[in-house]
Amino acid sequence: MYELNKKCIYKSLWLYSENAVASNGRKIFTFNNLPLIQVKGDKNYIRVSSIAMKSTNQGDFTGHIWTIKLGNVKYNHVNYFNTDKNSIPTIFSGMIDSVNMFNCNNNVLEIENQEVNQFYINVLSDDDHGLSKNSHDIKMYLNLIIEEHYD
Repeated sequence: MYELNKKCIYKSLWLYSENAVASNGRKIFTFNNLPLIQVKGDKNYIRVSSIAMKSTNQGDFTGHIWTIKLGNVKYNHVNYFNTDKNSIPTIFSGMIDSVNMFNCNNNVLEIENQEVNQFYINVLSDDDHGLSKNSHDIKMYLNLIIEEHYD
């Protein structure tokens, strides 16, 4: 017999790079005026559930290791260590394959109780380009999952 876990709430947030304000080089994407996201659990986690990328030239994003960092979100500094000595937490690091999709469950960030309606992501490839390469814009779809755990 299975018992449903009523002590955990999941929230799914879909982000599309074209709906954000992009920096020069398309490395930083600021998502303004998001619907209010209330995080109120006793322990809260955020993770990347899936990523999809699209470009007119498929070789622009395949074969690279991508790193995505999440900014303007309060997180547990005690339980987080970033080896690049950057204070912005990494929520994804991996390669997107030729199928244009990556499902991941590895990087989890513990976040604090907060209300979020604006944050930014920093997207960078291993050869230091953002979501633009060879004069082609790379479009990215990102699914974030917020887990609120209650005791």
